Amino acid sequence: MLRFAILFALIMLKAPSAWAGGPTDQALLDTVRGFYGWALEQGKETVLLEPRIMAVTGTNRLYLDLASLDSFTTGFLGSGYFAPEFAQTLAGYYRKHQAEIAALPQSEFDEMEQDGRGLLLETEDMDLFFCAQEYEYSKQFVQGIRLKSAWVEGATAAAVVISPAKWETTFHFVKVQDRWLISGYCVFR
Repeated sequence: MLRFAILFALIMLKAPSAWAGGPTDQALLDTVRGFYGWALEQGKETVLLEPRIMAVTGTNRLYLDLASLDSFTTGFLGSGYFAPEFAQTLAGYYRKHQAEIAALPQSEFDEMEQDGRGLLLETEDMDLFFCAQEYEYSKQFVQGIRLKSAWVEGATAAAVVISPAKWETTFHFVKVQDRWLISGYCVFR
């Protein structure tokens, strides 16, 4: 029994965070469900603002146009479910892809043109909010989302939520004035 207690204590010392539990679990889940509820009602306007891959006029090259990034970010932050630092998370995601596309050699664009394909961001091939494909999202679907696990370390937290369709998404949170707000999720980490 003493060996078990010592082993458990050693494991806990190495654990990076603790299981959230109780009211914190519910607060994290409420934030996710609130965000998803907002996405059902108002997310379409935000999706239209997402930065897009565009053609460079007169060539077969493509680029990621970030002209709408500020408006896109404002759409998320305006929901009330995102921490201010989420703006940097979004910018980092799109700027990384912008640089990757700009660094592609001309031969890659020539091959895409020949194959009749283009470039896609992960966000263009999935629902931007639910991080999945081909599901019918409704208020009942949002209410069916459950917390699989959650960890809290000071004013930061992470939670894995599982949908009624059995897909999982990890959310990262920061505590801002006694509220847990999303600082990253899905591909936006």
